[in-house]
Amino acid sequence: MGKINGLEDIHQVPQKVRQMYEAVIQMLEEGTDASSMRVSTITERAGIGKGTAYEYFDSKEELVACAVVYQIKWMFDWLKSTLEEKENFQEQFSFLMEMIRKKDIHLNCFLRFVHMMTDNSEFSRMVREKLNSESFADCQPVYIFGKILQRGVERGELREDIPMEYMVFTVFAHLLTYVFAAVTEECFAPDLDRIKMLACRGILDELGRSAEAAV
Repeated sequence: MGKINGLEDIHQVPQKVRQMYEAVIQMLEEGTDASSMRVSTITERAGIGKGTAYEYFDSKEELVACAVVYQIKWMFDWLKSTLEEKENFQEQFSFLMEMIRKKDIHLNCFLRFVHMMTDNSEFSRMVREKLNSESFADCQPVYIFGKILQRGVERGELREDIPMEYMVFTVFAHLLTYVFAAVTEECFAPDLDRIKMLACRGILDELGRSAEAAV
């Protein structure tokens, strides 16, 4: 395999490249800023020679951007298959909440990813360009959550008169409320169980079939 662009099938990425990706994600989770990472540090953590990185990537920025995109693809691929195993939408949303709570060590990393999507750096531009490519379409959160929500509509759990894109972002809004509550738990001691319950209720109050009759 030649140069990597970050859009390859996650199951076909070379082992050495996966090791570099894992090293990058570990550093992000530890709080290292993407701009301050060094190729030598990444490859040392990955247990490979520094020259190996340039066999697959033209620059450090390309390596780190591809690692972020790979992680997002892997996460949503796993999330899609896991959510499809749940029996109904309420179980799916509750699972997402529990996953956020159990994996709180990844929350700050997740928020840094959000920052990468919104700042004006060259690195963030590279990530956004990859995420907006046609090759990434099937891994877009809107696509994945849209399919989950569409099944909820087909099962008669959710309203069918609301645009799907709006439904997706409504779910995201309630998830982010819970994410920020979990992130600030040590500072403000929010009642996460109550916030989880209210977030679930808020989703169903707006998107549930019972809400359709009230409109």
